[in-house]
Amino acid sequence: MKRYLAIPGALLLTAGFIRATINADWDGMSLVLAAAGAAVVAITAAWNRREVTEWIRDPRGVFVVTTGVAVALFAAALVMINIAVWYNPWSVDLTASGRNQVSEDTRAILRRVQQRVTLRQFGRAEDPRVEQLLRGFERETPLIRVEFVDVERERALATQYGVIKLGTVVAVAGDKFRKIEDANEQALITAILQATSDEDRVVCFLAGRGERGLADEGPGGLGRLNATLQASNYRTERMTLLEADVPAACAAVVMAGPRQAYSPAEMQRLTDYSRRGGRLAVLLEPDPLPSLGDWLRPLGIEPLPGTIVDLSGAGRTVGGGPRTPLAVAYGNHESTRGFEIATMFEGARPLNVIDRPESGGRPVALAQTSPRSFATTADAGEPALNRARGDRAGPFTLAAATAIGTSDDRGQQFRLVVFGDADVISNGYLRRQGNRDFFLRVLAWLLGEQEATIVAVDERENRRIELTEEMRAWMYIVNLGLIPLIPLAAGIVMFVRSRR
Repeated sequence: MKRYLAIPGALLLTAGFIRATINADWDGMSLVLAAAGAAVVAITAAWNRREVTEWIRDPRGVFVVTTGVAVALFAAALVMINIAVWYNPWSVDLTASGRNQVSEDTRAILRRVQQRVTLRQFGRAEDPRVEQLLRGFERETPLIRVEFVDVERERALATQYGVIKLGTVVAVAGDKFRKIEDANEQALITAILQATSDEDRVVCFLAGRGERGLADEGPGGLGRLNATLQASNYRTERMTLLEADVPAACAAVVMAGPRQAYSPAEMQRLTDYSRRGGRLAVLLEPDPLPSLGDWLRPLGIEPLPGTIVDLSGAGRTVGGGPRTPLAVAYGNHESTRGFEIATMFEGARPLNVIDRPESGGRPVALAQTSPRSFATTADAGEPALNRARGDRAGPFTLAAATAIGTSDDRGQQFRLVVFGDADVISNGYLRRQGNRDFFLRVLAWLLGEQEATIVAVDERENRRIELTEEMRAWMYIVNLGLIPLIPLAAGIVMFVRSRR
């Protein structure tokens, strides 16, 4: 009976090796299992040393020992190969479009990363598409590590990073992090660059003229936007043009729905800021102050009178009304490239993009309404298009951007984005449709962070074989008719030959 004590020892030893092979790491449990198994085998061998000696001298025992050593060496080789592959991942993409690997521009950026970055995917189960993309980043540099976080088990970690959507990926580099809710190659490389940047990005919000408040948690306030920016490692501050110029620490300035006119001194400070290569986001409400319209017009973006009414019914499908236009068409711009989510506006003012503005630059319409929209100065309600009243038919521009100067002028390029609505970033609308992602994209472009997404990351073609009806018919004939006959024919041949 005592000779059989080696069996549980061998099982423990095998379990330790299997655990280490699967995890590609000799953790504490693997070492305990392997040590306990080896100890049991050694004790059993010492206890049965006479039988062991006689058994080894027998040729059959020698054969068993050599076979066991060969199997152990083979298992050890598999363990070493598995560990080597784990720490040095390698793959080959045989698709003609290269859709299963990152682009050359992304590789070049990853080679410049000097800091360890962890890409954490949050969810209840791994998304295979996102996991494949993350592993592609991990294969390019040993400084990138991929982890999956179960939000049910790690709720504290999800709360720490402000994760509210399953499938969110968080790029963590030291104490800094960036969230990506819809993971793609462009968004990931931008998040990595942002998380590894040493720059402290400060977004300043104008105050003093009735603008939306950062601390306001009501439907029209910006409390949720403030929390979103802070969760993304931006720092937010309030400032006023009544006291002094825009501080040099402000990486970008946001003007969210002013209700009072700015004084000539304030407008001059805004002009000085633009000449210094500032970055400004202006969010208007219907019937904005004339001074703002006069200031924006030479820059190529002109606020038009009236409010947009959308008769397509798209607003009703998302809980809005005719004065809740949806932007479903986006212009060709760095901030909107690859963005296909509808954005929701409320009581928006139409904008006009001037092709050749006085100050230069090339304004671009970022978001547009559907053709079934019109602008009217009529009071609230659901009016019909009335040209006699001065109504104008759409589509209209809801948001536009322009850059004046070149990026080579030592950072003196002025970037401007104008929205025809300030509700788009308010607490009541920020998380509806694609509003939050759209504004964050625009803000990233203002700050110059969007340059990382201008790399040539083309949508790789997913090439498919389109089967015609004739091809499908032949597949059925071959797979269900001819192939099953092969073993039958082989059996008939063997039967005939055996009868001879």
